[in-house]
This record gives sequence, structure tokens and C-alpha cells, in this order.
Amino acid sequence: MRKTVLGITLMLTFVAGAVAQEVLLPLCGNPVVERLAKRHRTRAKSAQQPLALPFFDDFSDYSGYPDSNRWADNSAFVNTGYAVFAPTVGVATLDAIDANGNLYSGIGLEPIPADTLTSLPIRLDSLFSPYQRQLTPADSIYFSFYFQPGGGYGNMWERVGAAPSVGDSLILEFLDATAGRWNRVWATGGMDLDTLYAHDSTFFRYVAIPIVQDIYLKSAFQFRFRNLVSVNNITKPGLSANCDMWNIDYVYLDYSRSSRPYFRDVAFVTPASSMLKRFYAMPTCQFLATDLRDTLQNTITNLYSQQLASNYNYNVYDEQGNVVHSYAGGFENVPPFISTRRYQSSPAHARPPFSVTWPAMSNPRNVFRIVHAVTEGYTSDNHPQNDTAVFDQIFDNYYAYDDGVPENGYGLSSVGSRSMLAYRFPLAITDTLTAIDLYFNRTYNNGNAGIPFYICVWSDDGGKPGSLLYKAVQYAYPRFEQLNQYCRYPLDQPLVVRGTIYIGFEQHSTSYINLGFDRGNNTADQIFYHTSGQWQQSYLSGSLMMRPYFGHQAVVGLQQVENNAVSIRLYPNPCKGILFLDFEQTPALYGAQLYVCDMYGKTVMRQLLDKQIDVSVLRAGVYILRIVAADGQIVENKKFIITK
Repeated sequence: MRKTVLGITLMLTFVAGAVAQEVLLPLCGNPVVERLAKRHRTRAKSAQQPLALPFFDDFSDYSGYPDSNRWADNSAFVNTGYAVFAPTVGVATLDAIDANGNLYSGIGLEPIPADTLTSLPIRLDSLFSPYQRQLTPADSIYFSFYFQPGGGYGNMWERVGAAPSVGDSLILEFLDATAGRWNRVWATGGMDLDTLYAHDSTFFRYVAIPIVQDIYLKSAFQFRFRNLVSVNNITKPGLSANCDMWNIDYVYLDYSRSSRPYFRDVAFVTPASSMLKRFYAMPTCQFLATDLRDTLQNTITNLYSQQLASNYNYNVYDEQGNVVHSYAGGFENVPPFISTRRYQSSPAHARPPFSVTWPAMSNPRNVFRIVHAVTEGYTSDNHPQNDTAVFDQIFDNYYAYDDGVPENGYGLSSVGSRSMLAYRFPLAITDTLTAIDLYFNRTYNNGNAGIPFYICVWSDDGGKPGSLLYKAVQYAYPRFEQLNQYCRYPLDQPLVVRGTIYIGFEQHSTSYINLGFDRGNNTADQIFYHTSGQWQQSYLSGSLMMRPYFGHQAVVGLQQVENNAVSIRLYPNPCKGILFLDFEQTPALYGAQLYVCDMYGKTVMRQLLDKQIDVSVLRAGVYILRIVAADGQIVENKKFIITK
């Protein structure tokens, strides 16, 4: 990243009139990996003995870093969002983002090495079951895997990630332990998924490599995948983004195998979905029985060469582990995907009914877990880890169309300096909106951190945003790494809302703001943007990472911003008249505002930050003192009590 601002391999723009544009980008960093890196700054080296055969991982029962019981490094990203119809749910993605969630340093127009996925040492010299003996080339040892170029397929507005260009390769290497040298045994140049599908009539290509050289039949054999990345050259700040993605699945090394892609395995292909029709999460008080789905959706595959019978069921559990609903789908035949290119189509398994009498929810927050299970016949098959799919349904004090993990970045491009973005939410009952959570992606050199915007709320006008119900008094700015990556922007005062509302912001800059965009749930019909005199509905398939919060807990539950150097002590607490603030004046506090909010989130006092404040005019009770920096960032939240 030395020559110019980096470019990307995918940028989608949709023009309304001559000036209005939506722009969709690959991620400029990986926030999930950033969180993992903070928790695991150093990864312990495995002290275990080399692994025995077989070696297998289809990345179906975990996410984030690769499993340390199988893999020696952590730069690849295990996920369920980037691949298109993987052999089984979950893939390992190699891209241009490192183990800390940042773009690799030094990326330019020429390809450079990026991610690596390296196995732990494997005993390829001997077998230990059913008895110990030496392995030889005659044992028919095969290493196999599936791969897919990133970037999605079909309509540009439905694609996810970024395709690798021709010079950006995926490489497989085996370790010659005796010589201490990695040997390239396979590689492919970049391509888009449409090209692969046109050639193979499937979305993943299968590769099988026989291991017949004695140099690999050692006690510490290893293999690794690597990718090469490069970027195009564009100059607009904030558009530097991820590129050259490859998805890897179903990595398998064993003896007594053939090159054929036949595995006696019935498995899920996609993750479990929400139990709600439209949302991943919603407020408990807004929930109606009509919000539940009538049927669920499963994608189930059979990786064998012949038709297999499978048994499917699901159970819904409350937080105490009690079953509140169950379903048994019985036995159905699953066609072999390898020859038919068809998944399970029987409605009893693929579209099971969800007719449930939902239990009463007395708590403000409730979580219900649904567990789907599919097995071959009466018992599990060779790889039971991909036979289960789980989803936690959250009822709390917020709405969420998204699943919390971005696959792209979203923003608006306009020749003018003022544009607006609005997200529609229908309410069942009147409620009090107190905050909005936004998820901003980091960009190269934090190019989007200083973009000003106003938090806004609109009413409904015939299916589009109508009159302005609320506009923040002060500018806000994109923030990062607060509240588990979502950043909360409290309203200046609670807003009573009813019917259909639109939350969003008014942006006062032509720069690209890079809001998180989840591709797993298509809510384009709920997204509206305004850049040229009128509201336009979005074309882009996915969900904005923007959530409305209701009730006083949205303010009371605020956490202090991570990594700020401000430490404020309040005394006396409880107090009756003058509340003193003990803090060191730092540049972060120049021009800061002081807010006092009651337990319902209402601002009852506001002034410039000072070292004392007269609260004698306020009634007895519990309050929140909030310090807001001049740039709109919350730097402190403190509870205190007033007595009389």
C-alpha cells in the first residue's frame, strides 16, 4: 500500500438519473478477525504429536480462525457468508486480509503472497489402526479438496466478495521435510465464478492429487494453501478494499482412496435461518405470532454416488433447555448431487412446517435455540459435524435485519455534498426509540472516520420516507470497535414512534462512508436513498447493518468506548446538590459536552464539560452522566444517584 490509494476488483454503482449512486464494495478489513486477533494476540504452538490419518475438515462446525487442532496458522477466515453453494456449510476463505483483520501491507499492481492455510504435521509414514505398519505409495493415498473463486455469480448487485484476477493464483504446496522445502503440486490462475460454472456446471471444482513420492511419506508431512493478490489503481479515499478471494472446502487426506469425488455424507449446505419471516432479531414487546415463519428452509446435500435415505428433525429450546417445539420429518431419499446437481427437494426435509404456539415471554430479553439434525438412515454418516445446524433467535430491545457479520461495505456517491439513507421498520405497537446502532467498516488509513452525518428518523409516506421526525442536534462520525463492533448513537431525546418508521442518516460529504452490508438476508425493498431530489429504492441484495433500539436500557446499557484514555470519577455519589467530576483535561475533551439522562434515556441537563455540575434541581433517582467529545464520540458513561 505504498504507491497510491488502493483499488478494488469489484465496485457496483447504480445510477438514478445522472448523479445518484449506491456503491457496494468488498470489505476493507475483516472486523470478525479483528476481534479474534484482540483475544488471541499470540497463538500457542501446538505441543501435540503429529496427527494420524485421516485428516479432514469441511469447516462446518466452527467459524473465525481455522481449528488449531488441525491447522498451524490463522490467516484464513472460516465463515458461512462468502461461498455460493459450498459442498457443505462453511468454508475457509483466503483473501487480501491478514490474521489481524487488516489489508496486507505492500499490496499493489503486482501479485504478492497473502493468506496461508497450513496443516499441522501429519503422520504419513505409518498407519496405527487396525495395526501399525508402514505406508507406501501402493496404499493409494489421495489428497482432495474443493475450491471456488470468490466474487459470487449472476447479477452484479447480488454478488458477494471479490473475484481473483487472472494473475492472482491459488497455490497448493506439500512439504519435503527432509530437504526443508515447500514444493508446488497444484495451482490455478484467477477467474470469476461464472467462468467456472460455465465449464463445470457446478459452483465448486473438485481436485484430487495422488501422493506417490517417497519424499512426502514422512512422520511430519504438511500441506498448505496460499494465494497471491493484487489490486487495481483508483484514487478516491475510502474505496480501498478486499480482493482476490478463494473459498476452500472439504479438505481430505487418507489412504485406500480413489480420485473419485464420492463421499458417503448427507450434510447441510447452508446455515440455519431465522425463525422470523423478516428479522434476525426483534424487540420482545413488538413480537406477534404472525412474525414467525410458516415453513423453514433447509439446503441438504448427498455427496455419495447413489441415492441415500436420510432422517431429519428439529427442536426448539428455551434458555433453560426445555423443548418448546419439535418436529420429526421422518425418512426421505436424497438424490446424489454429483450426478443430478440436485439437493433434497422433499418438503418434509427441505421446507419443514413451523406451526408453533409460541410461549409467553415475560423477560425483556429472550433467546430460543433451534437445532436441525439430518442423518443418513438411522445413524450418522462419516462426518457427523456437518449434520447439525443451529440458530439462536433473539428477542430483545432492537430490530435486526442483518446477522451481525458484514460481507461488503455500502455507501452513497453523489456530486452534491448532501445525501440521505433510510431503512424501513414496521412497528406493531407504539414504542420509544432511544438509540440507533451503526456498523462501520474500517478503511485504509481510516479514510472514512471523519465523514460527518446527522442521525435522522422519518415517518412513512406511501411506502417511502416521509416527514422528518427527528434530526440530531450535532454531527456524528463513523466509529469503530464499540459494543461488539456496532456503535451506538443515542438520540438527543427519546422519540415516541408508531406505525412504520425509517431510521438512517443525512451525510454531509461526498466521501464514501462504508457502512456494513450483510448479504445473507435480502432487504433491498426496505432500503431507500436520496441523492438527487427524490427517494429511490435500493437495488442491492442484502441488509444494511443499522439497527433501531427502544427503551431506556438502550442508553443505560452503554459501555465506555474502548481504548479511550479518559478516566472520570464522580463524587459524592450519591449526591444531593453539587456533583464533582475528577478528570485530567486531554485533547479528547476539548469542546466536549456533558449530558445528564434519566433512566428512560431522556436528556434532562446539558452543558459544556466542567468539573462540577449542580444537580439539585433534579428529582431523586438514578441518572446517567454522558460525556460526548466535539466530534460526537461518546467517551464516557457514568451512573450516579441523587438523594433528597
